[in-house]
Amino acid sequence: MYPITVNLKNKEVLIVGGGKIAARKVKGLISEEAIITIISPTLDEGIDATKVTWIQKKYETGDIFPSASLIFACTDDKPLNEQILEEALPSQIVNVVSNKEISEFYNMSMIKHDGLKIGISTEGASPLVAKKTRIELQEWLENK
Repeated sequence: MYPITVNLKNKEVLIVGGGKIAARKVKGLISEEAIITIISPTLDEGIDATKVTWIQKKYETGDIFPSASLIFACTDDKPLNEQILEEALPSQIVNVVSNKEISEFYNMSMIKHDGLKIGISTEGASPLVAKKTRIELQEWLENK
């Protein structure tokens, strides 16, 4: 994987699924001023529905829109997540949260501190290790 940061300001991002993982993705995307659309029958209470476009339904073939810069397949249905990837390829970049082997990108655990932006990645192997490392590094930076 090639690490980059992407300017998502005013870019369309599609999230399929409305659970806790989607809520974490939305939080970071809102801070980057992305235009977020969620396709899901339900929304996690951690998602502010006023900050996203919510299409309240189950995903169906053909729901992917070509203008989406990034797509997150965040359902609890592995075969559906893989179907979303197949439908989006080759022209769109997709993160399949249920299968790191086929994901085209991973999110990094990010630290912003005094003009630094530090990304921590385990390349999808262990998000909990990345989170723990981020917390420890953040504490170290704040106390140095």
